[in-house]
Amino acid sequence: MLKVINCSASVLLIAVLAALNLPIHASNERFVEAVAVAQQNGTCSGVVKDNTGEVIVGASVRVKNSSLGAITDLDGRFTLPNVGKGTVVVVTYLGYKPYKFVYDGSRKVIEITLVNDDKTLNEVVITAYGMPKQAKQVGYATTKVSTDEIERINAVNPVNALQGKVAGVQINTAGASGVTSSSAITIRGAKSIDKNNAPIFVIDGMIIQEPLTGNLSGTDWGSQLKNLNPADYESVTVLKGAAATALYGSRGANGAVVIVSKGGKFGKRGLGIEVSQSIEMTDIYKSPIDLQDVYGAGTTFNGYQGGFLADGSLQRTPNSFGPRMDGQLINQYMPDGQKTPFSPKPNNWKDLYKTGLNNNTNVAISGGGEKSSFRLSYGFMKNNGVFIRNSFDRHNVSFKGMTELNKVFSLEIGFKYAFSRSLNGGSQGGWDWGNNVGMISAYNLPRNMDIAHYASMYRDPVTHAVESTSPWGSLRGYLHTRDTSVRQRSEQSILADVTLRANIMPWLKASLKANYNYYGVNYEERQYGTGPDYGPTGAGYYGRSGSTEGSYNFLAMLNSPDNKFTIGTEELTLSGIVAAELYGNTPRNNWAKGTNGGLVIPGVFAFSNSTNKIEPTFDYMPANQRTFGIYGIVNLGWRDQVFLELTARNDWLSTLTYPTYITNGKNNYTVFYPSANLSWVFSDSFRKDLPKWFTFGKLRASIARVGMGTSAYATSNGYGVFDQRSIYKPDKSGSVLSATPNLGTMFNDNLKPEIQQSIELGADLRFFDERLTLDFAYYKTNTFNQIMRVGSVSEAGASSQLINAGNIQNSGVEIQMDVTPIRNKDWRWTVGGNFTLNRGKIVELDEHVKEWQLMGGYDAAPEIWAYEGGKFGVLTSYLNSPYSTPVAHFEGPSGDPRNGKMLIRYDQQYGKPHSVAMYSPVTLYDQGKRERYILGKVEPDFTLSLNTSLSWKQLDLYIQGDGRFGGNYYSNLWKYTVPRGNLKSTLVGRDKEHGGIARINYKGETVYDGLMLDAVFEEGAKAPVQNADGTPGALVDVGGMTYADAIAQKNIVPVMTGSWYAWNYGWGMPAFPEAIQDNTWFCLREITLGYRLPEKICKKFGANYLRLGFTARNVCYLINKLTDGLNPMSISSNNPLQPMDIGAVPFYRTYAFNLTVRF
Repeated sequence: MLKVINCSASVLLIAVLAALNLPIHASNERFVEAVAVAQQNGTCSGVVKDNTGEVIVGASVRVKNSSLGAITDLDGRFTLPNVGKGTVVVVTYLGYKPYKFVYDGSRKVIEITLVNDDKTLNEVVITAYGMPKQAKQVGYATTKVSTDEIERINAVNPVNALQGKVAGVQINTAGASGVTSSSAITIRGAKSIDKNNAPIFVIDGMIIQEPLTGNLSGTDWGSQLKNLNPADYESVTVLKGAAATALYGSRGANGAVVIVSKGGKFGKRGLGIEVSQSIEMTDIYKSPIDLQDVYGAGTTFNGYQGGFLADGSLQRTPNSFGPRMDGQLINQYMPDGQKTPFSPKPNNWKDLYKTGLNNNTNVAISGGGEKSSFRLSYGFMKNNGVFIRNSFDRHNVSFKGMTELNKVFSLEIGFKYAFSRSLNGGSQGGWDWGNNVGMISAYNLPRNMDIAHYASMYRDPVTHAVESTSPWGSLRGYLHTRDTSVRQRSEQSILADVTLRANIMPWLKASLKANYNYYGVNYEERQYGTGPDYGPTGAGYYGRSGSTEGSYNFLAMLNSPDNKFTIGTEELTLSGIVAAELYGNTPRNNWAKGTNGGLVIPGVFAFSNSTNKIEPTFDYMPANQRTFGIYGIVNLGWRDQVFLELTARNDWLSTLTYPTYITNGKNNYTVFYPSANLSWVFSDSFRKDLPKWFTFGKLRASIARVGMGTSAYATSNGYGVFDQRSIYKPDKSGSVLSATPNLGTMFNDNLKPEIQQSIELGADLRFFDERLTLDFAYYKTNTFNQIMRVGSVSEAGASSQLINAGNIQNSGVEIQMDVTPIRNKDWRWTVGGNFTLNRGKIVELDEHVKEWQLMGGYDAAPEIWAYEGGKFGVLTSYLNSPYSTPVAHFEGPSGDPRNGKMLIRYDQQYGKPHSVAMYSPVTLYDQGKRERYILGKVEPDFTLSLNTSLSWKQLDLYIQGDGRFGGNYYSNLWKYTVPRGNLKSTLVGRDKEHGGIARINYKGETVYDGLMLDAVFEEGAKAPVQNADGTPGALVDVGGMTYADAIAQKNIVPVMTGSWYAWNYGWGMPAFPEAIQDNTWFCLREITLGYRLPEKICKKFGANYLRLGFTARNVCYLINKLTDGLNPMSISSNNPLQPMDIGAVPFYRTYAFNLTVRF
């Protein structure tokens, strides 16, 4: 394949001369003339390529300290005749490191590989709207991510491929949802209280955003982003601050990820073919939480902790507070009724998973001539996840073509089509435990449960009926759903763009660009009954539904590129852009149809098989949004050292336009977004005064303002969503147009756009010939006029109202550093990393609103709030439920050793005299106050990523680790699994070996399963003295006594370990502080090893490039401070303000083998 960059006609002419073996005289690197050169000793010939194996056209090859030189031809080849042995030859090309070698006098063809010089002054970065710009001219932070790195990660969701690679970007992978799971991504912190905080993804001008797909419940099918093919990426650039994204107007407030697709190469001879193949295996290697393997099924109620029932049988319970597992044969309630060894099943959870396999194939054909180029590609991914019968298939077709129509006009066309199919998408958690594997294995089953054995017999092999006698209801429900049900979602995605460019004059260019995005979804569901022949008990179901939606973008631009002029002796450059843009969305259409009352014939999935009549629905949702904007850019440069960019954009937002019948609406629909950024290459200004080891230095500063509108019809006080319904007629004939009123929200006649103001200061410093590079950025962003939905008084007749309020501030620092200790002909070793510190703060909310609930609690889970003057996102809980948590501490006189201990009371139980020994004799102290306690925070203290790369000739190695430090995570799985006795940590106090204290059980036996609490009784607490037979006696005052003293004086019966857990954890209990995890971890994220075959070996296969690679991802956690070995990837939502799990996923790592061949 060929590479031509900025190749002028004169250079092409010289390339032709070089192809004819004419010697040429070099006057500089790009312009040469043919001359005769005589009296040299040998002919030096070779081929010049880049590090991907593509040949480079127009590279300069010259003899050092001589005028003798050549330019590489259309095949990347050069010839220098009459070169003396021992002569130093230098090869240079724009954007690459110079390459020097000593000619040895031989006639062999020398293969030269130039290495990218991304940090040179000529480095080009992609800015807003995909516009390239020299890096030294940019006054704000941008980060370019290698497309090779993204492609080799092989992720379904492109968001996951960015993890740890960009300072300021935080990603939470919602791994609990299977292969299509969404992820939370924020850039420089969350900026909006009531909206999506994810950045936009700009693919060749078309904008897609990763949506919030759930609130800890439901199935996560992912977003349209999963239909993109990373093999088609030419470049990926992350734009962080408001100055970088101001040109996107209201869409760019949260940052942008700009993706430019690959195209063909001009001047290419013939066709270039590229084939890449990767096979990836996902290996489950560790349980999502540490489980114990000592005690089996049993519960603490009725005094049976640690033993069998009176008849010697095993309790029918998912709890594991039963007898020690010793291998004896016992009935464990399997469908066949057979006795099996009562032994631990350490890996029974693993039987609910399998090894995942991901097969990814891509083929691309590219070509071109002097006036045209094209690239056509096809990709196919088949990903079978670790959940059984959970898969994702994707087909991609991509085309990009460019042609010069004449001397003035050129045309570019892009088209991307994707068809994907997802089977049985994973649950985000929630309480749909029929799909929540983590909860089933850790919470619903005892540690002696043989899942594989049960799965082989839960269904009758003849009648197919599901057994119903065993106590394992959650497991058999999951197995039935997993093995029979079909929930399939197919999607079609079309991204199309066309651009017409005109070179009107040398100083003036114009372009017209149109983009369209179509997204269609079809869903099918099949359910079987659990009875004989898949009959009754649910009776089965068949349903189908779908939706279509689209968006468009039109952009007209006039561009005057760099115009050089002088004022006196000062050299200046001036360029400018003016543009107009219109974008919006098309109406969304939804339809649904499903059987009613079950299936007449079980297992026959057809609408004609419905028991009752079907009522299909057709919904037309004209939630149209349209924005018109105009913007301008002025760039001014001085001496090629100082660069100033001024931008201004004005948008007219339809979402803030009031209907004509609302005469008092203020219509605040026009928004102005100015920005300015300045960069100064001070190392050029003071080159004579700086030491030689100071290679490069640039200072940058920017200030910008952007904003956001609101959703469609938020300014309407009437009817917002139209529902067109047709009964029994799928063709919609006879449909009646109805309207759904939107009267739940009080009208606001003066709604304004959210406004974000941002400043940024930074520096780009390079030392020792760029062996040490340092990039630093400080930023502060304030978002005003948050559009918030607040509650209204009941007298208003509405439940809520939209208002403008708030000032959210994010400030922080980002540091990117790279060190290259070794850099020579064969070896290159680089060590790098990035560090991010962000502080989110609620500066102000509203005169009448001082706190804001970001997420509600359920089943006493923590609520997440934002408080005026406090952090943006703190975990809170009410601590005065019937069983309060141990945050009420004893506070006595100064120096009292009891201070700070848990404060408890004694609850008397009625019934049998020994009942207090079976149940909990103590509960946590209830303060009687209803107030929230702050138990943690969402935001980390900082994030850190480290990487190293090592290359030797054709061999390369890359290692990356990333992590977050500080902040908190709430685990529902931990909280609910504790009272089951399945966690390893619940062994504490279960026996003498694990620190249990002596007590007398209901049989009169001395057992060591009492728990010692570090606690103090509240004043006035009464407890019975323990009689010799273990029964309670007369009440005595234990107020102010420590728990240990009360036990020593035999005033109380030690609490049974299992009873303590049962009473103070689990269902209905508040957010126990121990369930609030320290969300600190560091993951060895990636190890990649690659080898590029030498060209002479490639030629044996008819190829010019062949690379073999191996990549391991999510290798292990070097640091993990989550309690009981919880998996940090178990977060169940892609909302960054919901850091919690419901269920969990096991620890898994992936191994991928990659092959790339170019012809």
